[in-house]
Amino acid sequence: MEKEGKRKRPNQRWGLLAALALGAGLTWARRDRHRQLYPPRGEVWGLPSGATHVIEGGTQDAPPLLLIHGSDGVALDWPLSPLWKKLAPHARLIAPDRPGHGYTPARPGEAVTVEKNVERCLELLDALGLEQVTVVGHSYGAAVALALALRRPERVRALVLISPLALPARGLTRPLAYVPQVPLLETLLTRVLLLPLGRVVAHIEGGNAFYPAPVHAAWQQMMLAFSRRREQVHALAWENRTLGRELGALRALYPSLRCPVTVLGGVHDRLAPYPQQAQALSGQVPGAELLTFSDGGHQLHWTHPEEVARATLAALPRSEG
Repeated sequence: MEKEGKRKRPNQRWGLLAALALGAGLTWARRDRHRQLYPPRGEVWGLPSGATHVIEGGTQDAPPLLLIHGSDGVALDWPLSPLWKKLAPHARLIAPDRPGHGYTPARPGEAVTVEKNVERCLELLDALGLEQVTVVGHSYGAAVALALALRRPERVRALVLISPLALPARGLTRPLAYVPQVPLLETLLTRVLLLPLGRVVAHIEGGNAFYPAPVHAAWQQMMLAFSRRREQVHALAWENRTLGRELGALRALYPSLRCPVTVLGGVHDRLAPYPQQAQALSGQVPGAELLTFSDGGHQLHWTHPEEVARATLAALPRSEG
């Protein structure tokens, strides 16, 4: 019996290799699926720190809104959401893909940090000829928005922070974030496991993001398409690894913010828990307005577009006055 077991091992080994090769082939074959389903909707700007894909919409001569997406999101999250159409008649909408996300590449080995995102946003505002904007940030994008207002306060009229991830807390760094830093594990993840894992992660993350509401099919399809990109895995890894340290440094500066700040938080938020994030942040920013959604979760711009639009548009005249 022992000899028979040994004879089977080569076949098992070849079977495993064949399965891995098949997985790699499927992942490789579908690596550009996001381009087939969601071709670029905006223009690519050649900025000093790198090419940046920007989706624009709304009313050209209206007050500008810079919309910054979250950690594992893309710029397309904004125009796909029902919030976009509600804002469009009243504001000029500017939604960039952050470095490493969507159609904005990250340079090989580039550290995708909050500070790098701020630098890219400032370059974009210069390229667009905009001296000042109201900034809407969702989740990780709220951290970028806060850092932007702290670094260049004269460029920010007001902040609207949706489900902000703005304060250091346990659980911000996920173990998976370190995988792309290990060569063999990186190859296994991005070349073999990304396709099947992408489906599982999108399903789990979607459930957590929209809870207690059902997941929007349009959002889930978009996430499935973009989350399988090797570059996005690397960007997400960098963001997760450095976020806690960056938020710790930013937290000490929040009391110095002087622009109007509106914070929107859902009580049932599973990704940026309301008591530790939205509620706590509003207490650290002078004069911040906190809007609490008792039946909301993390994706408020999808689940509560009317209320989010009302709060966002209210920030425009308030900052003008």
